[in-house]
Amino acid sequence: MTLADAELDRLCSSSDETISALATEVKRLRLGIREHQRQTGHSLCWLNDLDLWRLLDATVEYPHATLPVGDEFFAQCRRYYDSRLTGVEYEEPEPKTTIRLKGKTP
Repeated sequence: MTLADAELDRLCSSSDETISALATEVKRLRLGIREHQRQTGHSLCWLNDLDLWRLLDATVEYPHATLPVGDEFFAQCRRYYDSRLTGVEYEEPEPKTTIRLKGKTP
C-alpha cells in the first residue's frame, strides 16, 4: 500500500496518537530519502549515506575506523564512477594502505 503525501498529511492530524506519530515518521523518512535521491554531482559521495543512516538513528556515526589513503580512495571513487557509466559491477578492493580516523578504534 502506498499513501500519497496528502493522505499522510491528513493522517498526521489524526486524533489517534499512534496513527499521527506513525504518519509523521513516514513523512520524515520520505523527506530524507527524497533529499538523498535529489543529490547530484559531488553530493553523490557515499559519505552522504551517513545522512540516510541517521534517519533511523540520529546517533549513528561512520562505522569504519579507517579509510584508504587519499590517492587510493579517489582511485576507488573513479572505479565506482566508471562502473556506474558502463554497467559493470563495482567490486571494492581491499585497501592497501589506510589511515585511522580521529577518535575511532578498530
